[in-house]
Amino acid sequence: MKVYVAARFTAQQEMRGVRDVLTVLGYEVTSSWIDLSVSEVGPVGLTPDVMNADPGRCAPHAAADMADLLRADTVMVFTSVGPSTTGGRHVELGIALAAGKRVILVGPVENIFQTLPQIERYPDWPRLVMAFTPAHLTGALA
Repeated sequence: MKVYVAARFTAQQEMRGVRDVLTVLGYEVTSSWIDLSVSEVGPVGLTPDVMNADPGRCAPHAAADMADLLRADTVMVFTSVGPSTTGGRHVELGIALAAGKRVILVGPVENIFQTLPQIERYPDWPRLVMAFTPAHLTGALA
């Protein structure tokens, strides 16, 4: 199964750890944004100031994210307490829903669309790992 991981850009390092765990469990993570360097996007990502000043520099990153998301079977959206600075993960959630992808929310609900019944919700990453691991191990042992 292919998984796209959506989260705040500032959670990039944490999402690399998520990718590592998912890879060990047999999943392929399609999110290339988690490996972008500071030289490519700046220390806090492509901020609204950067996007307004140079949209041509930013658009290829959006196109790459969308292509990565569309290659996935499942989209995991990691939410957090506090305001979103750019809202990219909310757009990714919308794309996933429109494309009929399996959507998993990890963390607190941040907007009304995250309450839709087709979205699987887990309060945190450890609970999601516990839910994924038994099914994976059962299949591997069979």
